[in-house]
Amino acid sequence: MKILVLGSGAREHALIHALARSPSVHKLFACPGNDGMKGQCSCIPFSTNADLVRFAREHVDLSVVGSSRFVEEGTVDALMTAGIPVIGPAADAGRIETSKAFASSFLVKHNIPSPMTQVVANRLEAERFLEENPWVKVVKGNGFSRGLGVTLVDSPDAALEAVDRLLKKHGPPVILQERLTGIECSYSILTDGNQWVSFSSSREYKRAGDGETGATTGGLGSVCPFPGLTPELEERIRTRIITPAVNGLKADKLIYRGFLSMHLILTTTGPKVMEINARLGDPETQSILVRFRGNLATLLMDCALGRLDATGSEVAFGRNSAVSVVIARAGYPADESAEPTVKGLEELTDTNVFHSGSTWSEKDQRFTFRGGRLITLSAVGETLAEARRKCYADLSRLSLQNVHYRNDIGAES
Repeated sequence: MKILVLGSGAREHALIHALARSPSVHKLFACPGNDGMKGQCSCIPFSTNADLVRFAREHVDLSVVGSSRFVEEGTVDALMTAGIPVIGPAADAGRIETSKAFASSFLVKHNIPSPMTQVVANRLEAERFLEENPWVKVVKGNGFSRGLGVTLVDSPDAALEAVDRLLKKHGPPVILQERLTGIECSYSILTDGNQWVSFSSSREYKRAGDGETGATTGGLGSVCPFPGLTPELEERIRTRIITPAVNGLKADKLIYRGFLSMHLILTTTGPKVMEINARLGDPETQSILVRFRGNLATLLMDCALGRLDATGSEVAFGRNSAVSVVIARAGYPADESAEPTVKGLEELTDTNVFHSGSTWSEKDQRFTFRGGRLITLSAVGETLAEARRKCYADLSRLSLQNVHYRNDIGAES
């Protein structure tokens, strides 16, 4: 099987790594990929959807979408129209991630627990609503923002300032929400629009500082599975959230064949959906897939062809745990001007290394990076504590300059 993975980050590198272990795969491509992946796949540039379709017709049996960019820009639709099996939603179904306003209405329509939400089109609407509803503590832009489009506020005036900022930067609409309290976790599935199989629970660490302090980032670490997931809680997530979501997509005649990740907050009244990803998250993917032990390629092809089998899916994951730590540029996310150095990757013994936008410099004999997040180190252990020890032990072997990472990923569990 020849497979194309669409994207260039650590999530896509983790997909490449997992697919490379599948016995049915004999060729892997990434578009556009990065130099850190090149030992496991061939990287091809992206120019237009038409060019990519021409390449896929000649060289690819299955395409797997990592980045939402390829959903939003119609690449998935172009591949589907050309008859190429794809893991990833068509653009209309992909709005469940690319439009927070659409996602909010979807959750309400299908009676899926979620925060109180109001969508506003302009400043005047926001001002009038905030005057009468001081419970608004979260302000979000509508579109895809790589985890950086959320502002937490403590007053109506602060909320209005956030609305002004988002309207100026991204345009309407803007989403106003209550702030839920509780522990955050994610639950991911693979669905062909009818059947679905679990791809485990996980927890993402989005704040920049230890102890969940500092600015909200695109994610600086993850653990899998989520340590607090009891059988009772998982059953509630499945019956109240996952099954209604899959049935809702089908009822709304939205074509969905791919990964779906629910970002949840565990409130005192039960789990509620904060956000939906029409893909696996980053860095959750890294922790999820280092635990996966099945034939990922065959499973994804079955899903893309609409013949997913819901029986026996859980055996692909063992009883082990994974920890992933993201090394970011110093100052991320507010300031990405620092020039980082990461050396010693060849010395690591207990982790998988997943690159985000890395470029190899022959002159300097080292990787250079674009963007705020540089690489992810992921380790597996029989327990979460063992996985954490392996991950941070390998991290300590690196020679690092002008970087930032959290020291407490998985520590409190």
